[in-house]
Amino acid sequence: MIRLIGRRLIIPRGDTGSFTIPTQGTVEAGDLAILSIYDPLTRTTVCEKIISATPDTLEFMFEHQDTVGIEPSERYEWDIKIYYGP
Repeated sequence: MIRLIGRRLIIPRGDTGSFTIPTQGTVEAGDLAILSIYDPLTRTTVCEKIISATPDTLEFMFEHQDTVGIEPSERYEWDIKIYYGP
């Protein structure tokens, strides 16, 4: 089960699921939201999800193949960027 508690994102290795957060700012058709999970020590991205941004919420869905290869760590950080008119 994938959970978002405050700013802490918990994704068990090999799990499937989704989480939803409210969209900040104004988005239009064609805008993209990119979620990146990265290791700040090695500066490598371990997972990246790209979705179409919607005006109310952003929903990121994970399948087994998205999470099975992620090594367990409490040091990963995550960030979401919205690209307008890419």
